[in-house]
Amino acid sequence: MFTSSSIQFHAPIIHHRLSFTTAHSLSFHSHNHNHTFHTPSFLRPPPLLNPSPLPSIFTVAAKSPTPDKASEQKWVHEGLITESLPNGMFRVLLDNEDLILGYISGKIRKNYVRILPGDRVRVEVSRYDSSKGRIIYRIRNTTGGGSS
Repeated sequence: MFTSSSIQFHAPIIHHRLSFTTAHSLSFHSHNHNHTFHTPSFLRPPPLLNPSPLPSIFTVAAKSPTPDKASEQKWVHEGLITESLPNGMFRVLLDNEDLILGYISGKIRKNYVRILPGDRVRVEVSRYDSSKGRIIYRIRNTTGGGSS
């Protein structure tokens, strides 16, 4: 069998920090030490970026003054619904004689706007794929025999 002298075992040396009361009670010095506790740097709050109470010269704008990129990259066309397809998709014949696949926007879905073949609509077409477009508005029929 193995004896303790035949196996060399190296235990790590662990240094424990003594608490203030334990360290103070084990102190053999006769004079008093001023013990202060320092908070570790990772527990301290980050320093203030602008510690002065004066307002900064630079202000952060809530919205950029230039139009956003999403609206810059769309063309808006008007067209006529020619065919109704499943899942809120339609064939739309644009005024420039292009036939595209139009899908209804979330706002139209949310407000339960009914779109039927023969309706005039406004469509956003992407500049990158001009074969598809988002139907953003149903144009009201002005040639109707309504009671208004």
